[in-house]
Amino acid sequence: MIPNYTLYGDENIEAFPDILHCESIAERSGKHNWKIAPHRHHILHQFFWIASGGGIISIDGVSRTLVPQTVISLPPLCVHGFEFVQDTKGWVVTVPNMIMAEALHHAPELEERLEHPFGFSGQISLQVYFEQISSEYLDIAAGRQQRLVHLSGLLAIEIARLQTGTAHQDPQKIGKQHQIVQNFLALLEENFRALHSVAEYAERLSITPPHLTRSCRHVTGKSTLALIQDRIILEAKRSLVYSRMPISEIAYSLGFDDPAHFTKFFQRGTALPPRRFRQLSDEQVFTHS
Repeated sequence: MIPNYTLYGDENIEAFPDILHCESIAERSGKHNWKIAPHRHHILHQFFWIASGGGIISIDGVSRTLVPQTVISLPPLCVHGFEFVQDTKGWVVTVPNMIMAEALHHAPELEERLEHPFGFSGQISLQVYFEQISSEYLDIAAGRQQRLVHLSGLLAIEIARLQTGTAHQDPQKIGKQHQIVQNFLALLEENFRALHSVAEYAERLSITPPHLTRSCRHVTGKSTLALIQDRIILEAKRSLVYSRMPISEIAYSLGFDDPAHFTKFFQRGTALPPRRFRQLSDEQVFTHS
């Protein structure tokens, strides 16, 4: 089974509630002897910038050499691994699907191009986007959330433009289960507020619930129900962190008829009641450096 991570090595940590995640290549790879075993992310898109150093990247079983000034775009469910040269410098920007969709809302043709893994070297002008995202990610200034969305959108646009004419060349053979999960995740993104049961999604995909669950487990390592609940909890976390909506309103917005039911659901998934999660998030913001 190929591991499915939120971030590499964080198998038991739920999806982060922040707008995106940004870190240096050394921050995570250095802890793993500069080797990242093949893995994938089911709801996250990743952009890498190799400023210096390099190494080897494996994408869906195909290995390629990395050189300085290389940008890499890895869509969700793409199996990838790295063997970096020691002390390689650069950044990794991890963007949830929903943020990518928001950033590229009026550019569906660019979203389509980014559905395919891509690497390109010699584009030093792209480094500034990674630098700005890294700087903003570590800041707590007003408008941080909106600026990160816009910066990640600009980065995605620039990379998608490099892919002109390549999106439909050499199409990858996607397995049947892989395709089912892609369709399910797209449907989940559109309907997670209203549809909470496996049966409802299976019916819309014209397959049986057991078939859908087997496919999800094979591709992501999680059951269909777990993926549905993860998405609802992630949205709840974002509402608690980035809005002042009353908890009852958050509950209703996510399809719960009873706020008490929502509170139990959230606490079961996070080990914290919603009010306490919001308090801890506020404390982290004030102590963030």
